[in-house]
Amino acid sequence: MNRRRGTGPLGFLLALAALPAAAQIGPLTNQNLFFDQASNTHKGNYLEADTGLIYSDNVTRVRNGSGDTLALLGLVGDASREGPRLDYRLASDIALVKYLRSDYQTQPFGYLDGKGDLWIVPGFFSWTGRETYTQTVIDPFAPVTPDNLESINYATTGPRFTLRPTLRTTLTLDGTYSYLNSSSKSQLYVNIDNHRYAADVTLSHAFSNSSSAYVTGSHEKVEFTDQVDNNNFRQDQALAGFKVANARTVLEVSGGYTKLHEAVLATVQTIRGPRELPQSQTPGGAVWRVELSRQTSPSSRLSLHATKQVTDSASLFRLNLDQPVASSAANRLTTGDPFTDRELGASWRFAAARTSLTLGYLDIRERYKIHPTSDRNLKDATAFLGRQLSPVLNWDIGAEFERQDFALSGSSNTVNAITSLRWQIARQLGLRFLYAHSALTPHGYAENQVGVTASYAFVEGSQRSSQPGTEPAPSPALTPGMLPGSPPPRPL
Repeated sequence: MNRRRGTGPLGFLLALAALPAAAQIGPLTNQNLFFDQASNTHKGNYLEADTGLIYSDNVTRVRNGSGDTLALLGLVGDASREGPRLDYRLASDIALVKYLRSDYQTQPFGYLDGKGDLWIVPGFFSWTGRETYTQTVIDPFAPVTPDNLESINYATTGPRFTLRPTLRTTLTLDGTYSYLNSSSKSQLYVNIDNHRYAADVTLSHAFSNSSSAYVTGSHEKVEFTDQVDNNNFRQDQALAGFKVANARTVLEVSGGYTKLHEAVLATVQTIRGPRELPQSQTPGGAVWRVELSRQTSPSSRLSLHATKQVTDSASLFRLNLDQPVASSAANRLTTGDPFTDRELGASWRFAAARTSLTLGYLDIRERYKIHPTSDRNLKDATAFLGRQLSPVLNWDIGAEFERQDFALSGSSNTVNAITSLRWQIARQLGLRFLYAHSALTPHGYAENQVGVTASYAFVEGSQRSSQPGTEPAPSPALTPGMLPGSPPPRPL
């Protein structure tokens, strides 16, 4: 199959992962966000540019592999704004990386998710646009290198109507069109380009300023550009849920039913002999989600996460970003097939005046109806320790262990570790000195990296509190009829 020479896989550099949002793949190790976010000293809006050099002694990730120096220029931030006419949010951990000596081409790695809402009629009619850029692993049995990654560019736009028949009740109608573009520099490139047409309706009711319930129904139709290696499908889903949010606790429980309508080529006996004809399959089943975050003491917070959902690899990344409670995430595989994803996860964070400790665990089971040979189980454990050495020096160290078991027999174990020292030279300028190690069995490779990066803050987020205690849960809505943690309604 021909490979596409597009923008390349986006997400390999910012390495090591698992907790607050979603895992990324990278030269530092297999995952990043857990270590990047857990050690982040910002809260609120911030946006900064990163640049630096990182040396790897095994850039090809094979036994006795060659080394190379990576030059990077990146953008890291979490910025948002709510205005009378325009809302936006940008979450980014992305870098353009140049390999100074190896054959790997200069390309972006990481992820970027940007969303904007233009209010045409404030409080009633808005237009939404969203762009998500991430990457998936093509061959789960091979080491993660630029030749084993596929970038996913997921663009969505459409109208939203918001009706409030009473002060406590809100009806939301959405219609969206999405285009998903995939690209890779790998010879194993899998074309999963597709068009998506979706609509959903949500009815929510606030019982108080801290609790609400909702019922939602959705329909999505996915049509692939390459219909030889992919199967078009439709998905219908109905959910009901309940939310509670206060100063110490965030809880969301939902459950419902989903049904897929998938056209699959099957061999059918006809009067002219066996022929491959499209056959409709309609698997369905219960789906549910439980998200709980609880401040268990003035200095610690416990988060629990359990879900069963039917989705595909592209949509799953957005679902992880949008979930109400921070939880673990893991590397996902490149496939256009929908699958049943079951996740169990937990994290615990302790934060004192100068020391923080974060522990995380994730258990994933992926089950494919059409191609069960792609089934896999994944377990991931992470630990991170941070210490403020002085007002301008912060040291952190973290480790991760991941095990994958595949339906086609075989398994793999990955160990990642990183330590770094951050030096805040000036209010907007910082340096980071780091060392990282990664090892994968049964491939038997190991990789060590050392580097230094500099960051410049365009938008400075406020510093996290130095007092004992973690950040509180999102505050409940102050206006009846709005979900806890949501912004106040706009004037009509």
